[in-house]
Amino acid sequence: MVFVLFWVQPGFGNTLDSKKYSRIIWNYLETLCAFGPRNPDSEGYRETLDLIRKVGGKYADQVVEHPFFVSTNSQGKRQAMVNLELRFQGTQGGAPILIGAHFDTRPFADEDPDPANRSKPILGANDGGSGTAVLLGLAQYLSQHPVARPVHLVFFDGEDFGAKDSGLNLLGSTYYAQQLAKQEKAKWPHWVLVIDMVGDKDLQIFKETHSLEGGADFLDKIYRVARDQGVSALKEKTKYTIYDDHYPFHKMGIPSTVLIDFDYPHWHTLQDTLDKCSIESMFSIFSVVVKTLEDI
Repeated sequence: MVFVLFWVQPGFGNTLDSKKYSRIIWNYLETLCAFGPRNPDSEGYRETLDLIRKVGGKYADQVVEHPFFVSTNSQGKRQAMVNLELRFQGTQGGAPILIGAHFDTRPFADEDPDPANRSKPILGANDGGSGTAVLLGLAQYLSQHPVARPVHLVFFDGEDFGAKDSGLNLLGSTYYAQQLAKQEKAKWPHWVLVIDMVGDKDLQIFKETHSLEGGADFLDKIYRVARDQGVSALKEKTKYTIYDDHYPFHKMGIPSTVLIDFDYPHWHTLQDTLDKCSIESMFSIFSVVVKTLEDI
């Protein structure tokens, strides 16, 4: 028997039902992990898309699909992919806040200590699962507690698709940014926030370099909320320069932030499983994001 403990997040009082949303987020993560690996063309991948569509249909004001193809070799082989976007109108309008996470998982465990495992797909409980579960929880929350600005929750495909130095990474976010660049800037996001690998039991999120360069004001807001809530996992120091799904938007000049714990020891291994994750970690990020949205 497994016992999951829930607690009241400091700073929220009755405005956020911590027990309810902790359970919602954790249930989503359990469901995703039960699907198995969620790399493109797998059964788990298709089940994940169905889950996101179902949640979007129930809670979002609009569900938008962005299908695209990626050439995967010199012979012109193409891989079909899709970004799913759940849109919430907000109460006052204006440029939307884009909150993204990649739902795909790595097709091969290339960082696994056992060479025999390096061609196997990972489960991706934390890497792919935790961010997706938080966004699904946000969808349910925003349907009942709309914020002022529109919020677009974007589930990016193909973040973890290719081998090192193949150029076949950040595929969904790159495609989304390329399509965005064709539109007038008035339609661009007010801010982009990417949530990735936030389920580590020993959660430590440092200020990422690109996030500081292009979106210091927003990063300051997040860290101020974290301090107010007593969330110690967000560290004031800068430690990494990370090319995650925020980067294509950062290159466009859109303020873009990534929240990621890149010190996760099970990254890109078969050991990235549900037992390595913590609902306390995931809910702490959820609560910080909710409060930040309310303050923008």
